[in-house]
Amino acid sequence: MSFHVAAATIDAWLAVRRALRPRELPRTVARAWRSLPGDGIGWIAMRACGIGRPTREIEAAGRTVALVEDPRADRWLSLGLMPITAQTLGRYILCRGPVDGELREHELEHVRQWSSLGPLYLPLYFGSSALAFVRGGRPYWDNEFEAAARRRAAAEMAARTPSGGPDETRPKT
Repeated sequence: MSFHVAAATIDAWLAVRRALRPRELPRTVARAWRSLPGDGIGWIAMRACGIGRPTREIEAAGRTVALVEDPRADRWLSLGLMPITAQTLGRYILCRGPVDGELREHELEHVRQWSSLGPLYLPLYFGSSALAFVRGGRPYWDNEFEAAARRRAAAEMAARTPSGGPDETRPKT
Protein backbone atom coordinates (compact mmCIF):
# COMPACT_ATOMS: atom_id res chain seq x y z
CA MET A 1 0.00 0.00 0.00
CA SER A 2 2.72 2.52 0.93
CA PHE A 3 4.50 1.69 -2.35
CA HIS A 4 1.39 2.73 -4.30
CA VAL A 5 1.08 5.98 -2.31
CA ALA A 6 4.75 6.76 -2.87
CA ALA A 7 4.45 5.99 -6.59
CA ALA A 8 1.32 8.15 -6.92
CA THR A 9 3.05 10.99 -5.03
CA ILE A 10 6.09 10.80 -7.31
CA ASP A 11 3.88 10.71 -10.41
CA ALA A 12 1.96 13.76 -9.19
CA TRP A 13 5.19 15.60 -8.38
CA LEU A 14 6.62 14.86 -11.84
CA ALA A 15 3.40 16.03 -13.50
CA VAL A 16 3.44 19.29 -11.54
CA ARG A 17 7.13 19.76 -12.25
CA ARG A 18 6.58 19.25 -15.99
CA ALA A 19 3.65 21.68 -15.92
CA LEU A 20 5.64 24.39 -14.14
CA ARG A 21 8.80 23.94 -16.19
CA PRO A 22 11.30 24.96 -13.52
CA ARG A 23 13.51 26.72 -16.06
CA GLU A 24 10.58 28.97 -16.99
CA LEU A 25 9.49 29.65 -13.41
CA PRO A 26 12.01 32.46 -12.70
CA ARG A 27 11.03 34.17 -15.95
CA THR A 28 7.32 33.81 -15.12
CA VAL A 29 7.83 35.20 -11.62
CA ALA A 30 9.89 38.11 -12.99
CA ARG A 31 7.21 38.87 -15.58
CA ALA A 32 4.49 38.86 -12.92
CA TRP A 33 6.62 41.06 -10.62
CA ARG A 34 7.14 43.62 -13.40
CA SER A 35 3.48 43.61 -14.33
CA LEU A 36 1.86 44.03 -10.91
CA PRO A 37 -0.02 46.23 -10.31
CA GLY A 38 0.98 48.77 -12.97
CA ASP A 39 -0.06 46.91 -16.11
CA GLY A 40 -3.44 46.12 -14.58
CA ILE A 41 -4.03 49.72 -13.55
CA GLY A 42 -2.89 50.93 -16.99
CA TRP A 43 -5.20 48.55 -18.80
CA ILE A 44 -8.14 49.47 -16.54
CA ALA A 45 -7.46 53.22 -16.97
CA MET A 46 -7.28 52.83 -20.76
CA ARG A 47 -10.54 50.88 -20.87
CA ALA A 48 -12.26 53.25 -18.40
CA CYS A 49 -11.49 56.10 -20.81
CA GLY A 50 -13.30 54.21 -23.56
CA ILE A 51 -10.11 53.32 -25.40
CA GLY A 52 -10.13 49.77 -26.75
CA ARG A 53 -6.44 49.29 -27.41
CA PRO A 54 -3.14 51.19 -27.42
CA THR A 55 -2.49 53.58 -30.29
CA ARG A 56 0.84 51.89 -30.93
CA GLU A 57 3.33 49.62 -29.26
CA ILE A 58 7.07 50.15 -29.13
CA GLU A 59 9.94 48.01 -27.86
CA ALA A 60 11.81 49.74 -25.07
CA ALA A 61 13.24 48.96 -21.67
CA GLY A 62 13.21 45.27 -22.56
CA ARG A 63 9.43 45.31 -22.84
CA THR A 64 6.65 46.01 -25.26
CA VAL A 65 5.39 49.43 -24.21
CA ALA A 66 1.80 50.39 -24.99
CA LEU A 67 1.46 54.04 -26.03
CA VAL A 68 -2.09 55.29 -25.63
CA GLU A 69 -2.13 58.63 -27.47
CA ASP A 70 -5.79 59.57 -27.39
CA PRO A 71 -7.71 62.69 -26.29
CA ARG A 72 -10.04 60.44 -24.29
CA ALA A 73 -7.12 59.68 -21.95
CA ASP A 74 -7.88 63.12 -20.49
CA ARG A 75 -10.65 61.41 -18.50
CA TRP A 76 -7.92 59.66 -16.49
CA LEU A 77 -5.23 62.34 -16.60
CA SER A 78 -7.55 65.09 -15.33
CA LEU A 79 -8.33 63.12 -12.14
CA GLY A 80 -5.00 64.14 -10.58
CA LEU A 81 -4.08 67.26 -8.70
CA MET A 82 -1.68 68.47 -11.38
CA PRO A 83 -2.16 69.23 -15.06
CA ILE A 84 -0.15 66.44 -16.71
CA THR A 85 0.30 65.53 -20.34
CA ALA A 86 1.15 61.85 -19.85
CA GLN A 87 1.28 59.22 -17.15
CA THR A 88 2.94 55.83 -17.01
CA LEU A 89 1.16 52.90 -15.41
CA GLY A 90 3.29 49.78 -15.73
CA ARG A 91 3.98 49.39 -19.43
CA TYR A 92 1.09 51.68 -20.42
CA ILE A 93 1.80 55.33 -21.22
CA LEU A 94 -1.43 57.32 -21.32
CA CYS A 95 -1.20 60.63 -23.22
CA ARG A 96 -3.72 63.21 -24.36
CA GLY A 97 -2.21 63.14 -27.83
CA PRO A 98 0.97 62.33 -29.74
CA VAL A 99 4.12 62.61 -27.64
CA ASP A 100 7.41 64.15 -28.69
CA GLY A 101 10.77 62.44 -28.21
CA GLU A 102 11.66 64.04 -24.89
CA LEU A 103 8.33 63.25 -23.22
CA ARG A 104 8.44 59.72 -24.61
CA GLU A 105 11.94 59.19 -23.16
CA HIS A 106 10.80 60.63 -19.82
CA GLU A 107 7.88 58.22 -19.66
CA LEU A 108 10.03 55.29 -20.82
CA GLU A 109 12.24 55.85 -17.79
CA HIS A 110 9.14 55.42 -15.65
CA VAL A 111 8.45 52.13 -17.51
CA ARG A 112 11.98 51.04 -16.52
CA GLN A 113 11.30 52.06 -12.93
CA TRP A 114 8.03 50.10 -12.84
CA SER A 115 9.83 47.11 -14.40
CA SER A 116 12.53 47.00 -11.78
CA LEU A 117 10.43 47.83 -8.72
CA GLY A 118 7.15 46.10 -9.59
CA PRO A 119 4.55 46.53 -6.83
CA LEU A 120 6.99 48.63 -4.78
CA TYR A 121 6.97 51.41 -7.38
CA LEU A 122 3.85 53.27 -6.25
CA PRO A 123 4.66 53.30 -2.51
CA LEU A 124 8.25 54.37 -3.21
CA TYR A 125 7.15 57.01 -5.72
CA PHE A 126 4.64 58.56 -3.31
CA GLY A 127 7.13 58.17 -0.47
CA SER A 128 9.67 60.17 -2.47
CA SER A 129 7.10 62.92 -3.01
CA ALA A 130 6.22 62.93 0.70
CA LEU A 131 9.89 63.11 1.65
CA ALA A 132 10.43 66.03 -0.72
CA PHE A 133 7.43 67.81 0.82
CA VAL A 134 8.62 67.20 4.40
CA ARG A 135 12.04 68.57 3.46
CA GLY A 136 10.38 71.73 2.17
CA GLY A 137 10.73 70.83 -1.49
CA ARG A 138 8.25 70.44 -4.30
CA PRO A 139 6.55 67.03 -4.21
CA TYR A 140 6.63 66.55 -7.99
CA TRP A 141 9.78 68.34 -9.11
CA ASP A 142 11.92 67.10 -6.25
CA ASN A 143 10.65 63.52 -6.45
CA GLU A 144 13.67 61.27 -7.14
CA PHE A 145 11.76 59.25 -9.73
CA GLU A 146 10.84 62.39 -11.68
CA ALA A 147 14.38 63.77 -11.42
CA ALA A 148 15.75 60.47 -12.78
CA ALA A 149 13.23 60.55 -15.65
CA ARG A 150 14.19 64.14 -16.54
CA ARG A 151 17.91 63.24 -16.49
CA ARG A 152 17.34 60.15 -18.64
CA ALA A 153 15.24 62.09 -21.17
CA ALA A 154 17.83 64.86 -21.40
CA ALA A 155 20.66 62.36 -21.88
CA GLU A 156 18.74 60.40 -24.53
CA MET A 157 17.85 63.55 -26.44
CA ALA A 158 21.42 64.87 -26.25
CA ALA A 159 22.71 61.56 -27.59
CA ARG A 160 20.34 61.76 -30.58
CA THR A 161 21.37 65.23 -31.72
CA PRO A 162 24.73 65.86 -33.36
CA SER A 163 25.47 69.00 -31.36
CA GLY A 164 24.01 67.72 -28.08
CA GLY A 165 21.63 70.67 -28.23
CA PRO A 166 17.87 70.79 -28.80
CA ASP A 167 16.27 68.00 -30.79
CA GLU A 168 16.65 69.15 -34.40
CA THR A 169 14.01 66.71 -35.59
CA ARG A 170 11.31 68.39 -33.55
CA PRO A 171 9.25 71.00 -35.45
CA LYS A 172 10.15 74.57 -34.56
CA THR A 173 7.39 76.59 -32.93
